[in-house]
Formats: sequence, structure tokens, C-alpha cells
Amino acid sequence: MRITVVGGGYIGTQFAVHSAEKGHDVIMYTSSPDHFDKHLRIVDKEGRTTHEGNILFATNDPKWAFRDVDLILITMPPTMMIPLAEIMYEHTDAGTMIGFVPGNGGFELVFRRFIERGNAFFGIDRVPAIARLTERGRTVCCTGYKDRLFVAALPASRTGECSAIIESIYDIPVVRLPGFMALTLTPSNPILHTARLKTIFRDFGPGVTYESLPLFYEEWDDASSELLLACDDEIQDICRALPDFGLEYVVSEREFYSANTVQEMTYAISHEESLLGLTTPSVKTEAMAVRGRGLEGIRSRRRQKQEAIEAHSNRRGLWRNIAGKRRKEYDEGRARRSRRDRLTETFRRGRKSDIAEAPADTLIPDLHSRYFTADFPYGLSVIQQIGQIAGVSTPNIDALIEWYDGIALVNDKLMLSDYGIRDMESLRAFYLQ
Repeated sequence: MRITVVGGGYIGTQFAVHSAEKGHDVIMYTSSPDHFDKHLRIVDKEGRTTHEGNILFATNDPKWAFRDVDLILITMPPTMMIPLAEIMYEHTDAGTMIGFVPGNGGFELVFRRFIERGNAFFGIDRVPAIARLTERGRTVCCTGYKDRLFVAALPASRTGECSAIIESIYDIPVVRLPGFMALTLTPSNPILHTARLKTIFRDFGPGVTYESLPLFYEEWDDASSELLLACDDEIQDICRALPDFGLEYVVSEREFYSANTVQEMTYAISHEESLLGLTTPSVKTEAMAVRGRGLEGIRSRRRQKQEAIEAHSNRRGLWRNIAGKRRKEYDEGRARRSRRDRLTETFRRGRKSDIAEAPADTLIPDLHSRYFTADFPYGLSVIQQIGQIAGVSTPNIDALIEWYDGIALVNDKLMLSDYGIRDMESLRAFYLQ
């Protein structure tokens, strides 16, 4: 098969190595193609090579990345999927299978046009292994491979085909899920990261800084476990309220970590070997660092996304595919979905000046980390909205979202209503196809 991997991080590099090792022709679509060697390796924690393979090439040109390929696996964060979808739609056809890992975050909504066109669209529930880049574009360290993976596709009739491909690439048994929503509601990062962040930064606000912060997993505490388990139970309540969606396959965090009590969960996470040493997302409060992660960081992020879209538009007439009424509808939808043109109330109240005057070498949360920008407005928000449609009370998830709304520098929630899902009828029509 000819496979394109979107994203040159640890997940993308890992998949590229396994695919190339199995004899597939692999292309890396990345913003930094010059950083990639053709020969990529996976190593264990002692640095010994466990898997290796040669890719065809790395590129940032969508024409070379997406045309005439059999499979595209996307490993980029949800924050980039809307501009990516527009670029990909021009350069792919209905014969290309499109997958995501991890499969939550609402990717299926943004790529609805692809599904309607006839593309097989699939997701993998969680990352196949814990991975860390050792040398970007060359080596990734992978430990803790899962003993099974869960795959679902839209339409559901393509699940078997997509699962067989993933199974053959990773040599890991794959459970074929009967419904795609089982991926959308997979708890993992949407509650694991968010519960921990709120516990660590629960008192964060204008002028608040930290002299030190705990390790994210290794120093996990009971307060984090208590909130995690409460959110985990609420997701299971949603699953029980939607019996026709195949949600009995949603593995709770209790089951995943074999922990039924707060103390058992704290022990399981804090002693997970593959997670040891990982730090809490934060930045120092020197004035220049704050500017870089604050207003200027927002402007830089906007420029990068807009420049990417305009560059592809100028070369291949991206917007011709959504001209006239379709472009108007697209622009209006993006305007409703996005609040990037204004800072949050907390930021406007003066956080920038307060932090700039804070003692040097103190810390604040890195609000541009994907732990914030992906897991709250995409993963957790989508779960919350499905719960609302199902009529399920989720007070702990609601409180997490409310807390994030109060501190976010940018808050670009993915709204189901923007993709035609407003009630149980439209929810069923989309997820049960």
C-alpha cells in the first residue's frame, strides 16, 4: 500500500516505522520535511533498535503527500484538523482510506464531507504504545505496547477492512467496534489530562504563579484520581443512556488501569513505568516568555494557520472547491465555531501585566499545550455535548469545561450543531450509518 502519515511527531514516526517495516511505501507529511531521514527507527528504553524501516520521502506539499495514496493516517492534534481537511479534500478522492489516532476529539465531524463522498473513515481508540521522540525525524522510543487495539469506521461496513490493515501493521489484535461513537467517548486523554490539569492549577488566575510543579503522572495525587473517576463514571452514564450505539465497548479508566478506588487509581498512574518523568505543561514567567505564550503566541498561531491555507490556496485554488454559497456557509460556520478573535475575560482583566511583573523563574500553565487546546475544547467538549443530547447529567465534566473557559487564552470549541447534530435523530443518523 501507499501510505501517507500526517504529522512527524512520536505517533506519526512510530506508525511510519511499522508501516515501512511491513513493506508499505510511506510518505511523511510534515511541516519540517528537511528534518527527516529516510531511515527511521524505534528503540526501547535502553536505546536498542526494535523496529526500523525506510520511508519514500518527507514533504510539506499536499500534492505529493495526498494524491494517489491508499491510506492516510492523521496524527496531528484536533486544533489543526479544520484547515487540514480543506487542504486534503482537494488532493484526495473517494478511494483513499482516512484514519486518526487517537480516534477521539471530533475528527469524524470535521471530515463529514469525506464520508459523504465515499471515503472510508476510521479511528484507533488510543495510541498503540507510549512513545517519546529521541531524535526528531530519525528515532522514537516506544514502550508499553497495548495488548489489543479498538478500531471503528464510518460507515460501519468498512470497519473490518480498516481493522485488518491496522492489525497487520502493528501485529496487535484489533477489536472491531460496532459503532464509531465508542471512539468518540473513549475517556483516556479527555478526562485524564483535564482532571489532572484542574487539580494542579485549580487556583490559577491573574497574578498567580508557581515556584514548582509536580510531575504530571509520577506525582499523581488522590484529588486527581477522585475527579478522574467521577468523570469516568459520567461517561459510563452516557454510554448506558445510548444502548443502540455499541458503547459497551467503551473501556472505562477504572477497567483500563484495573483501579476501582481513588487510592488504587493513584497508585496505578503514578507507578506506570512508561509515564515516569513526564512534566506538567508550563512555561516560565519571564516577560518575553509570557508574551510568546500570550497575545503574541495567539497572533503567531493565527498567522501560521492562515499562511498555510493561503499558500495552498494560491497554488491550487483551494477555495474554488467551496466557492459561492459553500464558501459563505463555511466562513459562517468557522465564525460560529471560533472565538480566536478575542481573548478570554480572564486575560483581558490583566493577566499579561500581572504575570510580567511576577518573580523571575516562577511558572504558569502552558495554555498553548495540546493538553489544554485539544483535550478541553475538542475531546471533553464533544463528550459533554453528546451527554446533553442524551439527557445525562454530567456535573463534573461541566465543571471542568467551566474552569477551562475561565482561564483559556483561546477557546475554539468544536460544536456538534455546526455539523448538523442537534438532537437524538441527527445523532443517530450520523453515528449509526
